[in-house]
Amino acid sequence: MSNPRKILVVGAGLSGVSVSIQLLRKGADLVLIDNGKNASSIIAAGIMNPLVFRRMTKGWRVDDFVPSSVKFYSSIEAETNSSFFQNLPIRRMFSTEHERELWLKKQDREDFMEYMTPLEESDDNYDRCINQFGSGRIKNAFTVNPPVFLAATKKIIEEKGHIIQEDFDYTQLKETSYKSVQYDDIIFCEGYLGMNNPWFSFLPLNPTKGEVLTVRSETLPEDESLNRKCFNLPLGEKKFKIGSTIDWNNTSLETTEEGRDEILKNVSYIVEEELEVLEHQAGIRPGSKDRRPFIGTHPDLQHYHVFNGLGSKGYLLCPQLSEEFADFILDGKALDPEVRIERYYTSD
Repeated sequence: MSNPRKILVVGAGLSGVSVSIQLLRKGADLVLIDNGKNASSIIAAGIMNPLVFRRMTKGWRVDDFVPSSVKFYSSIEAETNSSFFQNLPIRRMFSTEHERELWLKKQDREDFMEYMTPLEESDDNYDRCINQFGSGRIKNAFTVNPPVFLAATKKIIEEKGHIIQEDFDYTQLKETSYKSVQYDDIIFCEGYLGMNNPWFSFLPLNPTKGEVLTVRSETLPEDESLNRKCFNLPLGEKKFKIGSTIDWNNTSLETTEEGRDEILKNVSYIVEEELEVLEHQAGIRPGSKDRRPFIGTHPDLQHYHVFNGLGSKGYLLCPQLSEEFADFILDGKALDPEVRIERYYTSD
């Protein structure tokens, strides 16, 4: 029997821990480097919404991503005896009559029936918030509690692999040797810090700052998430996470009065209540200009790989894409052409 592949994963956010879990499940000898500085995954709301509201379309590959996410997160809950994954009904508060008409056109289509609940009179008469144009209820939407999820995955990785708590030092990587330890593969899952990676700097990583608030509300419902101009996530005890702002190419983790005011203005389209702000946070999402992740192998260094750029829908995309990536690394299976980094190779 051949020795397992020894793999070093750099970065312990959503991407890094998910890739690590998938590789461990396939028998890899795995080491994860965690610098303890999480600028995105732990701040994220963790909402997995299958629809794109602007044109009332299904999200990219959502028919693959939803069942894969349910399987992946449920399996980790079972393995660690933890609870971080649950169904989250989302109610889209229509912003125009046209948006309502788009819903009506698609709600009975076979390819949308898994995600749209047919409109009823109660949706038009929904009175728990501002409801000028009616609302639609999304099915097969979920939420992950990021801190509990990250703690659970790290517990598995610690038990089946190894975690090193430190900043990764690029100068210590000599071909496939890091600090005199030899590896078969190096995988970079660094979030927005991937901008500084000397081997993958050709990838046009698009860091996006997002600010979120935790508020107390006497008005917002606690049994579903309302969406119009912003999201709100029920946390229990009349507390809600609401957001978020979008600030392109900003890598500051400082919260701003402008961000706070923007979120509160947006939520005023849902409720007229003056909300009590309990907490204000900022994170940096690693995105791409074409809204597709960066996944693949360096064009010249065949043992260096990247899994990054999942953006705002990371918690929905990551389970399936990390499994496909593990199959790519260990078994040579092809990646989805839309995520392959070859699309950014420069030609002479």
